[in-house]
Amino acid sequence: MEKLLAKKGIEFLSYTDEEGSQISYAFTNNMLKQGIIVVLSEWQYEPDEEEEESEEWEETVETNGEEQEAWEEEATEDSEAAPESLFETTVSVILTKGGVSYEFGIYADDRAVVPVIFLYRVILDLVDIISGSDADSLLEVLESVSTTVSSSDDYADDPETKSQVYNLTVEHVEKAARLLAEK
Repeated sequence: MEKLLAKKGIEFLSYTDEEGSQISYAFTNNMLKQGIIVVLSEWQYEPDEEEEESEEWEETVETNGEEQEAWEEEATEDSEAAPESLFETTVSVILTKGGVSYEFGIYADDRAVVPVIFLYRVILDLVDIISGSDADSLLEVLESVSTTVSSSDDYADDPETKSQVYNLTVEHVEKAARLLAEK
């Protein structure tokens, strides 16, 4: 996808984080100067066994006798059918404006393999939307195409969390700039 996006003037840079997730940043030079990037995140993780065990315990306490045996058989069948890994692919736009950070959730998918053309099209359209919007209407435009919106101002009652959320966004933008410099 990197070469396809490069033909459209879009940088696409990736790295693997400490948890093994693949993180990719897509942006034009102008977007990066403004502190706006598209983030593609691909996670693979194991189901949380502690949650499953606590649910089993609650059900065990509530059942007895023959019901218990039937439940144990059903639980064994369910655990055999449970996936060994869960997947999540997300695309979002992050930016800072006026001392506030924003994240616009655009796309989320839990399939093991998401067609690359879907992701390419989403990224291409987002860059086009961002590039075609003026600074005054950008937040409104991004909100209109998003499934979720969050900002550091959502944590106005907790200054420490608000600062952490803002700094995380800044770190992503700085990481994108470092990856571009290393290219």
